[in-house]
Amino acid sequence: MDESRIAHVLMNYAILLFSLCLHEFSHAAMADRMGDPTPRMMGRLTLNPKAHADPIGTVLFPLISMYFQVNFLFGWAKPVPITPENFKNPRKGGALVAFAGPMSNMFLCFLSLAILAILDGASFFQLGAATQNTLVMFLNTFFWINFVLAVFNLIPVFPLDGSWILKAALPGPWAYRLSQYDRYGAMLLFGVLVFFKNLLGYIFGPVVALFFLLLHLVGLGHLSQYLG
Repeated sequence: MDESRIAHVLMNYAILLFSLCLHEFSHAAMADRMGDPTPRMMGRLTLNPKAHADPIGTVLFPLISMYFQVNFLFGWAKPVPITPENFKNPRKGGALVAFAGPMSNMFLCFLSLAILAILDGASFFQLGAATQNTLVMFLNTFFWINFVLAVFNLIPVFPLDGSWILKAALPGPWAYRLSQYDRYGAMLLFGVLVFFKNLLGYIFGPVVALFFLLLHLVGLGHLSQYLG
């Protein structure tokens, strides 16, 4: 593998690692703010990768995926432990904690868009071609990794964040009944990722199309040229 390919893999991995750590930190910070000291006691109220990294999901799996240029880059960190009973409203509190993770990734998406807009409106095109291409590639990757993390984690299948949000929105008996299938969630997700990857297109395709539509509606359609 040549030096440029190694640099590209390391850049992608650094972005993914930071995004995963902020995702988990956001879960911990929301829980702590709502009165649950469990994440703080377990050392998860930090951006330090050592506190959040999972040997397989944060290290091995992403690096292998990037090295072999797998189409769907994916990774995960250790779940943040919480004690819902410490919340005034356990169901609402659990949903807000779950929602905080994907929202942190959406914040990073908007941050990358804001930087692109600033560069586009300033002297961006007066930069050298190599510098310009590097910035665009970095911000493009930064945006899409966080976009995928946000959307994927909102899928309402256990153990993803979307499952906790859905359970909080359902009536108690329905949420309990749905919880009976949690033990199959991880196997279902793994099966889809390995054997039915095209199914993800039915989820991400419409969401991506809606995003580009909104980008045009707010007058920022020209930024789509940088996002591919």
